[in-house]
Amino acid sequence: MIALFSQRRRLDVLDRLKTFFATDSAIAGLVLVGSSAEEDMDRFSGLDLLVVVANGSVFPSIYRKWKNRLYDLLPLLYEFEVESSFDHAVYSMMLEDYLEINLYFSPVKTLVAHREPWHVLFDHSSNEDIQATLEATYRKEQILKPVRTYEQMMASIWQPILKCVIALNRGETWRALHMLDLIRQQTIELASINHNVDTRNYAEVDQLPEMFLIHLRHSLPLNTDNMAIRRALQATTNLFFQQAELFEQELQFKLAQDVRDKLQPYIEAYS
Repeated sequence: MIALFSQRRRLDVLDRLKTFFATDSAIAGLVLVGSSAEEDMDRFSGLDLLVVVANGSVFPSIYRKWKNRLYDLLPLLYEFEVESSFDHAVYSMMLEDYLEINLYFSPVKTLVAHREPWHVLFDHSSNEDIQATLEATYRKEQILKPVRTYEQMMASIWQPILKCVIALNRGETWRALHMLDLIRQQTIELASINHNVDTRNYAEVDQLPEMFLIHLRHSLPLNTDNMAIRRALQATTNLFFQQAELFEQELQFKLAQDVRDKLQPYIEAYS
């Protein structure tokens, strides 16, 4: 049997990482984030860590130094750089016992908490309080991000709907299925906002309300026949606009009904 990491092993690796980062004056703090910070994480949970780079440090060089150093410090089986810029980087790795570790590098000055929970492992910042910064940015994100995300969705949802209908009429089955999936993903993202659930990479999709999940199942075509995809398209767009109207109940503007009224005749006439 393949040897999977144990909970004890995960804690040992976390302690090692904490010790490694704490010895570097260019690292202002280390924060456990995501499912790693939850008390009820199971034996399959990996480690998600926010590495806070001190202000005044040259971010790209600090990140590159640690990226190279970690390869020597831990028994890596695979690793890859998810993204990297002048002030932000994401580095993922898998150890030989299949422990997944995701490191999010960010300077103190651009530190933002996008979701809960988190747990500050150490804070060596001189003038800033990492916990207070995370709390303040999280409160701001809770107010601004949902509306910003929703407006972007309503401005663009017409595109995958139109492309799905066009693909159906052209007999492009797999393109139609892809566009249908894009609509479904936006529907799930809307539901995550409405119910305060983290659905990035489908992390907590199964925790959405049961009735929503029942409707979501109907958004899956029974097969790849043209008619089955058409029915799924109707079900998916209906569910999307239901979630949109639910989101708008607490807003001062209404976009969902207007967009729906314009798109529904097209879907009915051409799909």
